[in-house]
Amino acid sequence: MSKLNAIQERTGSKGELPATENFALQVTDYLQDTKGRDAIAGIRLDTGEEVTVILRPYKGDKPLRAQRAEVKDFVSKPGEISTIMNSLPSDDMRKQVLKGMKAKTEPGGTVLVQRAYTEQDTGVVNAGWIQSAAKYPDHCKVLSNVMLRIDPVTYRENPRNKGQQLTYSYATAVHTQQSQSVKSLDEFKAAMQSSLSGNGIMGGRPMALVRLSDGEQSKAIEFTLPAKVDRDTNIVTVLSPADAVTAFLNSDQGKRVSSLVGDPDLSIEIIPGNKVSIGSQAKASFDNAGGLELVNTAYRFKKDDQGETGFTPSYVVLHAVGEDGWVFSTAQPLSNKPSLFHPRDVATPHYDGRPSAILDNKEVPPQPEAPAQQQADLATDEFSIEDVVGQHIGGGIPTAPRMKG
Repeated sequence: MSKLNAIQERTGSKGELPATENFALQVTDYLQDTKGRDAIAGIRLDTGEEVTVILRPYKGDKPLRAQRAEVKDFVSKPGEISTIMNSLPSDDMRKQVLKGMKAKTEPGGTVLVQRAYTEQDTGVVNAGWIQSAAKYPDHCKVLSNVMLRIDPVTYRENPRNKGQQLTYSYATAVHTQQSQSVKSLDEFKAAMQSSLSGNGIMGGRPMALVRLSDGEQSKAIEFTLPAKVDRDTNIVTVLSPADAVTAFLNSDQGKRVSSLVGDPDLSIEIIPGNKVSIGSQAKASFDNAGGLELVNTAYRFKKDDQGETGFTPSYVVLHAVGEDGWVFSTAQPLSNKPSLFHPRDVATPHYDGRPSAILDNKEVPPQPEAPAQQQADLATDEFSIEDVVGQHIGGGIPTAPRMKG
């Protein structure tokens, strides 16, 4: 931890306090700090720092709609939850037992610390909200720092019920450190095929972000591995990465890009990524809180327009579905004054990116402000293969390239 973390800058000009943080914390112990406050000790998954976290008293103008989980509600002994989970014979029983645990999280599990800052006098992290993510080790997958975007909500008519509109939400991640600069068509094809083959970082549906730059302006194209689902049988047909690259190059957009590969005045790179859909319980929480559109509030370029969102360093909680499917239950920028990046502006080892927008410094509420039980249920979402087949693949993700412009 930097020795400067506890310093709150003050200058001659009128300014605002630094933005509060959000981060994932792997729990190591429950204790009291030097002031006798209930606290959680753990390791920040984004920085590796050992920190102590307390939960500050709620002093909002409006009363909370439900009781907030306090530190004491998270306390669990080592192995208390995982031992029970390992002894249960079925997933259905595990889900029911986990719901009864509410906020409890055993050491080795992960909590989400929100609206946090470091106290000047104690060095303790002071949080406005804490949520359980993984109640025990290996319960679910928490990515602590990934360049992520919650996409605009998409809409589609229900093919089984004409007139009913279905809504879908996806999280898109790009893995900037794996970006490949390409200078020939063979390199382009190899990099595209590698990106569309997926990786072990996030899971979900592979995609490739193609960026072209002439030094003055950049253009970006997102291409997701094409797939189709038979609505009667739920059988999913996914193109192989090699066939997907061929399909891209045969498209009008692909033909334009391939004609530019090797141009000495241009730099072209392929950034691998993934898309995952929101889980059913998390979706229901947003629907009940005012609409699925609330899911991307913190990622919008314009506060009142959910139609365009940007990438920013974030944590995301992922849950396995079936043999190789994944859905997300929650995601949050690491800063409450996030710098948002359009796909064409994301920084990589090959490109000095710049923020497309920096949002106002504001306290972003947990998503959504739900009763304590619903907040605790982030880690116990009940998923089915429909979350992957019905939404993730069949939910309107374009299978043809789109020019970002």
